Formats: sequence, structure tokens, C-alpha cells
Amino acid sequence: MINFKTVEYKNFLSVGSSPIKIDFANSRSTLIVGHNGSGKSLMLDALSFALFGKPHRAINKPQLVNSINGKKCEVTVEFSIGTKEYKIVRGIRPNIFEIWVDGEMINQESHSRDYQKLLETNILKLNHKSFHQVVVLGSSNFIPFMQLPAWQRRAVIEDLLDISIFSKMNHVLKESSGKLKDKLTKAEHELDLIK
Repeated sequence: MINFKTVEYKNFLSVGSSPIKIDFANSRSTLIVGHNGSGKSLMLDALSFALFGKPHRAINKPQLVNSINGKKCEVTVEFSIGTKEYKIVRGIRPNIFEIWVDGEMINQESHSRDYQKLLETNILKLNHKSFHQVVVLGSSNFIPFMQLPAWQRRAVIEDLLDISIFSKMNHVLKESSGKLKDKLTKAEHELDLIK
């Protein structure tokens, strides 16, 4: 289970160069309330951006950078899973993407997509869609589970139960079945020619 500890952001959307830090570790649960435009959804955008490289709401990535400062947009999220402590740092202008585990940064030699995949599959065990279906309930773009298309429901369940191997096995079996059907058709055709 992911236990969020802090989220900190600066030069992110309407937030300027003075960072805002929200500490989730002070109590077992945190309730965030406020008037419209006070930054509740902005905090979810920051959390989503740090973890998945895209905001919670439908906002283009270049629009995430504070329009007045125009640079040094940075979001840091700290959380724990079991006994391991994680810190994710992501930024725009300059582009930053760092994953820290127990105080040591994971090797960044791979492509950023591979680095993101490592974060989603090995650490979070959630993709962006599952994050919004499970973690960010009741939001403006939340779609009830049963209203999702079948393939998205399957993906959410596979993420939650960590059983995506069965979809991969199904894909391999379908390919094998298709090849066998082609061989059977070819054999039947050759048999007809021999007759």
C-alpha cells in the first residue's frame, strides 16, 4: 500500500517560486477543503504529474509551467511502500525525472519511457488510469467502474490484482492458435490438390 508522506511543488500552474508543501504524515488521514480556485485540484495535478508525468486534469504539459516565471517547474512526492522510502522528483524547464529509493537515486541511463515503466510496474503497481479510478475518487473526470469500456475494466482489475500475465498469455495463445489455423488451412488445401 502506498503511504504518501509529502507533496511539494513550485512554479507549477498558479503556484510561484515559493514552494507549497503538504505534509500527509501528521495524521492517518488528511481532508483537504477549500473554496473554488483555492488549489485542491492543483494538488492532485501535482501528485499525478510527479508520479505519471501528466496532470490529473486535461491540461497540456507546457501549460503546467507557471506563466509568469516560465521555468523551474518542479514537483516532489515522498511516499513509502512497506519498509522502502521513495522520492519522485519531476520538473519542466529543465526536464527532471528522478526516482529515489531509500535515499539513493535509481540509475537513469535508460530512456525516460522505460524509467516511467519501471516506476509504474515495479514500484507503484498502478498506471495513470488505475490511479484515477482507485486513488482519486469523486473527481470531475472520474468514470464509475461499470461505465468504463470492457478493456479498461480489465486493465484496472489486472493492475489491482497484479495479474497482467494472464492477458499476455492470452495474446500468445491467440497468436499460436492463428498460426495453427493457417497451417491447417494450408494442409487441407494441399490435401485437396492431392485428391
